[in-house]
Formats: sequence, structure tokens, C-alpha cells
Amino acid sequence: MFSKVKLTKVLSIGWICSAVFTVSATSDRPETHLHFDKHAQRATVTIDYSVLNQLLHAGVLNMGRSTRKYADKATPLTGTRMRQPTDGATENEANRFFYEKLAQEQEKILRLRKELEAIPTLTPMHLLTKEQQLAYWLNLYNVTVINEIAKLYPVESFRDLLEDENSFFQQKLLNVEGVKLSLNDIHYDIIPALYPKEPLVIYGLYQGYKGSPNIRKKAYTGKNVFKNLKDNAQEFINSNRGTQFNGSSNTVRVSKYYQRNAMFFPDFQEDLKSHLITYADPYTRSNIAHNDALVTNVKNFRIADIYGTYRNHEGSVATSATQHRSDKSYAQLLKMRELMRIRAINFGGEGNVTVTDLESPEESND
Repeated sequence: MFSKVKLTKVLSIGWICSAVFTVSATSDRPETHLHFDKHAQRATVTIDYSVLNQLLHAGVLNMGRSTRKYADKATPLTGTRMRQPTDGATENEANRFFYEKLAQEQEKILRLRKELEAIPTLTPMHLLTKEQQLAYWLNLYNVTVINEIAKLYPVESFRDLLEDENSFFQQKLLNVEGVKLSLNDIHYDIIPALYPKEPLVIYGLYQGYKGSPNIRKKAYTGKNVFKNLKDNAQEFINSNRGTQFNGSSNTVRVSKYYQRNAMFFPDFQEDLKSHLITYADPYTRSNIAHNDALVTNVKNFRIADIYGTYRNHEGSVATSATQHRSDKSYAQLLKMRELMRIRAINFGGEGNVTVTDLESPEESND
């Protein structure tokens, strides 16, 4: 029999919605902080992520599986010959998040993050199964990343954020069961301790930039977490963000994200190659199998938003959030049109522009 703990909250994210957290427990978590080293063997409670699902449904644009088609060169902005610097191989890939709109709702996103943070106060982590704990940590991590990006938005590149020791990834932003945690604590300590030999977990950690794994339109749960992580792995590995075959002879270019997660690949070359082949499609698998070395130099640190941080007519970066939200420039409209064209192709269409929110396998099967 399942026990339930309910938290009723009213949350508005561009709309008003009442939400109920049915806090159930059954997930095990990290060992880095030994506080989280216990888990339940079977599920006796569940966590209802309805509010998070509403945020993700409103904010995420599912781009579908990549066809590996390169993006066209950016159109110069009106009044200037300057083009936005882009990487054609990866520019049109990865799901997008509508920061242009939801940056206005940062307080409400923060409230959601705090509600997720507080769940273990009512349902201790040790009552959750390993799968439930993994889902919880991924959801908490991803909402925190979304909230921190919304605070900084617009931002053009994540390169400095990832390398800066004062980055929000490093700061102790969270408090779970009295333990202060950073995003990097979850990424590099708690999750690897929970699943030390399972590299699939890296595909659930939303980074916010185009060269990283996808944010999904629904929250992770104990029941769907590994199915959806496998789907994310297949999408990433079989895209230009994950693997490319245009480098020097006998090499496969792979994402720098793998280098940042090397703890899951002790014998880096052999273990990563085996992992990639496991989830590769026939084209990708053949190219990997016929090359010897993996080189981690594929990257795109541009934010995975809808329009893209843009430059004004004088060529300076737009830094005002108000300006960025209100100025639906010609360049932005062109970008949206191109995204929707690519999205239609990815979902099996002919590239006709549409604003219909197509249902993906991810949405229909969860």
C-alpha cells in the first residue's frame, strides 16, 4: 500500500495553476555526502512532479532527433555586416528553453526549486528507492540550473560559467535535509556515488548550453528515469553535439562533455567507445568502429534558448533583460522560423514552418 504526503501550492508561471505534490518516497541517493547513503528496496511512496511538469511543458521546445544537417550561415543584422558567431554543425540541435519569457517568472521558478528542495523534509531520502532518488536529484539539479540561468539571462556563452570557481555550479545554493549542496556536489559526488558504474546518468543533468544533453518536457520519475536517460543518450550520441567524423584520419571527434564526466569511463578511450557504440545508430556505430581514437573537442557553449542572445545594430551584446524580451528583432524572427523549419524536418516533415507543438514519443509514452 502506498503512503502519500501532499503539499498543496499555488504556482503561476505565466499562468495560474494550483498544484499538489504527492510526496512519495523510494529513491536512493549519493554517497559523497554519507548523509544520503541509504535507500529503500521497494517503493512505498511516490513524488508527484505535476508543477515541474507544467514548467517544463511551457518552457521546453522539443526539437526532435538531429538529422546532422548543418545550419545555414547566420544572416547579418540590419545596418551591419556582422554575423553572430555560430557552429554550423550543432547550432540547430538540442531542445530549447523559453528563457525569453520565463526569465520574467524567476521568483516563481525559485519557489518551485525551494519546494523540491523541501520534499525530503517531509519524506526522508532513505525512504526512496535508488531510481526515485536519482529522479529527484536530476529534477532538483535541472530546476536549479533553469532558475540560475533565468537570473543571469540574457547570457551568450557558458564557457566562463563552467570554468569560473565562483560559478553558480560551484555555489552552495541548496539545502537538502540540512546538508548544504552545490550543483557540482550533485553532479560529481552524489549521483556517481548512487550509480558509480552507470554513465547514462550524465544525460539527465541539464547544462543549459547547446553542446550538452537535452532538457526534457517532463520530469524524471522513479519509473521513467532510465527509459528517458537512454532516450537522451541515443539522441545525443547520434547528433553532431555528441559525435562528429570530420577530424583527422582514424579519429572520432566527441563532445567535451564526456571529458567533464570521465569518472564514468575509467579506461577513457575504451570505455567511452564501448558506451557510444551501445547507443549508436548504424551510421554512427560504423564510423566509431572503424576509427581508433576519440578526441574530445566538440563543443558549443551558446545558450540553448529560443532566439539566441543577439547583438544590436551597433554590434554590441544585448545585456538588458527588458530589451531582450521586448525587442522581437528581425534576426530573432528569422531564428525562430529556422528553428521551426528544422524541427519539422526532424519530426519527419518537409520543413514547412509551423508553430504546432508536435507530440514526441517522449511525451506520449511517459
